[in-house]
Amino acid sequence: DNDADRTHIAASFAVNEDLSVSWGMSTVAFEASGKTDQEDSGFSASYTMGSMSLTASFNSSDNVGGTSGSDDTHKEISLAFAF
Repeated sequence: DNDADRTHIAASFAVNEDLSVSWGMSTVAFEASGKTDQEDSGFSASYTMGSMSLTASFNSSDNVGGTSGSDDTHKEISLAFAF
């Protein structure tokens, strides 16, 4: 059977009018034999001052696609200006 069930939880919090943070995690349970549960997690933050925004995020996945030991991470920082 190739079905998969995903359980996900996330939270976002506006610290003040300029700063927001968020966090989330999920688990994908594969019903196919031989596949390992995929576990994902991530964190992001955003700071806005006037027309400038600074954002950062970090996301990671373990056992991508149900393959044990197949891990992935993604990190990003962005600075944007609006005119």
